[in-house]
Amino acid sequence: MKKDFADKGLSRRAFLGLGATAAVAAGAAGLAGCAPAAKEEAKVGGGAAEGAAGGSTAGSPTEFVPSFLNAPAAVDESKVKETIDVDVCVVGLGLAGICALREAAEAGATTIGLEKSPDLGYRSGEFGTFGSQIHQQLGIEQPEPQEVVNELMRVMGNRPNARLLNYWIANSGKDLDWYIGSAEHELLKSDHDTPTDPEKPYVFPERSPVNENYDWRKENYPCFPGMVHLLPDHGWAMRGTLEAAQAAGAEARFNVKGEQLIKQGDKVVGIYATAENGDVVRVNTKKGVILSCGDMSSDTEMLTYYAPQATKYACFFSTMDKDGKPVNTGDGHKMALWAGAVMEDGPYAPMTHSLGTNSIGIDPYLMVNQDGERFANEDVGAQELQNAIKRQKSGVSYQVFDSKWKEQLSVMPQCFGGVTHYVPPEQEAEYAHAINHFAAGYASDTYFQGEIKAGSILQADSIEKLAEAIKVPAATLKGTVVRYNELAHAGSDADFSKTPARLFPVETPPFYAAPFGDSGMLVLIGGIDCDVECRALNESKEPVEGLFVAGNTMGGRFLVDYPVTVAGASHSMAMSFGRLAGRCAAAGK
Repeated sequence: MKKDFADKGLSRRAFLGLGATAAVAAGAAGLAGCAPAAKEEAKVGGGAAEGAAGGSTAGSPTEFVPSFLNAPAAVDESKVKETIDVDVCVVGLGLAGICALREAAEAGATTIGLEKSPDLGYRSGEFGTFGSQIHQQLGIEQPEPQEVVNELMRVMGNRPNARLLNYWIANSGKDLDWYIGSAEHELLKSDHDTPTDPEKPYVFPERSPVNENYDWRKENYPCFPGMVHLLPDHGWAMRGTLEAAQAAGAEARFNVKGEQLIKQGDKVVGIYATAENGDVVRVNTKKGVILSCGDMSSDTEMLTYYAPQATKYACFFSTMDKDGKPVNTGDGHKMALWAGAVMEDGPYAPMTHSLGTNSIGIDPYLMVNQDGERFANEDVGAQELQNAIKRQKSGVSYQVFDSKWKEQLSVMPQCFGGVTHYVPPEQEAEYAHAINHFAAGYASDTYFQGEIKAGSILQADSIEKLAEAIKVPAATLKGTVVRYNELAHAGSDADFSKTPARLFPVETPPFYAAPFGDSGMLVLIGGIDCDVECRALNESKEPVEGLFVAGNTMGGRFLVDYPVTVAGASHSMAMSFGRLAGRCAAAGK
């Protein structure tokens, strides 16, 4: 069963930030042999009327055809041990799939869900939604929907499908109410409240109330308020949704892997799957198959073919299938391609954001590379920060600040991974839950000293000694600090244009440095081209009848980079589009 990173002994922050360096090193061996397969002359053919579905691919600028685009041989019907007749089949029971399963069943369709893992798959429980009952109850002010859509389109180069984003903004709030309403839970009133019982389900409003010094309207990289976190892990909402689906008549089978879609003419009418014992199962569908099988980051051939830049990152995905292999291997993408659907245009978006330390987060203090030089405007989002760090020597950087860090927190951006509150020693017990929850943005002396002891923050009495501690050229670092201090005192960043409000001189010892290691990759987001009803599209932009996509199997949501301007957007969209796919499939659209 998939748990939060903490349950695996590895926090999400540690994996994405400081602790990821070891993960990347360990993953290097796995990436060494991931060049695409040799060029093949084979073509992807059309499917037979009553066999495994084939597909076609769009024209390629090269002659190379990767092996995963070649449809497998048709399944031998004599090997089918069980046949199931339903209206809708959902393949993949992660967040999107479980929402699709429930919605289709509640819409009155006979529904079955197939999952190749032994249990439901989930990771963290962060949801960026708009206009839910939670937001209304807590009085959280949020931006106008079009403001959010415009910003997302801007940071992603106008590449996503704006109609999909419009749908999500309009529906994410009520979808969240529907999703978590399936299980009892406690709603905390602020991000510094403590749950009655931390072991029982509760909803934690991130960055609420909003820091009085933060106004997203004036930010170069705005981070919109409203993320909620399902704790102590996401499992209670997943299981509540599964139970609601089953109560509505849905069936869920685990350790069953979808293999090939079945077509009659141009219509998808079912799927072949293999059970845990190897038996072939045929599922016939009257209304549709929904593919919600996750991303493709653990299929090295697909990763190299579609997003070679992402092969530089180690991918961490703890959910395994019945054979102990990673589940995020692009199964849904492949089955859809074999059935005649096409991938959306790239570039695809690796989710690789940095988060920094719990005490300082990604706050925009001075940042230098291994040469001791400043290299960018530090006042950007977590994903954009990692993009700049990755291009430095060894993919490493150091956040440099002085003893006045506590008083400087209050003007830092209230962003994903940022820290804006200092809690004095006499209030640490009262704020213990917030301090220990990294996304809330609280820091304390106890936590700060603990990170110094752990080595995630380094301390020195002079810039020269700090340079020695982080192994960068002392003369260069000292020159960088002198220049930075000149800019800070002048109140204008002539070098990288950081806002003057966050341009603090580094001149009061002791001095500190927080090393930023190479980030890991959570997922590679890029999927099957689809319309606003989650119907998979062919190369002519026409729906492949009977085929729907959701979650990380679908396209149109995120491109180029994962935008942390709405923290938790990925989970939120998986929920909303999973539900939409279930509704549309049940209607037989």
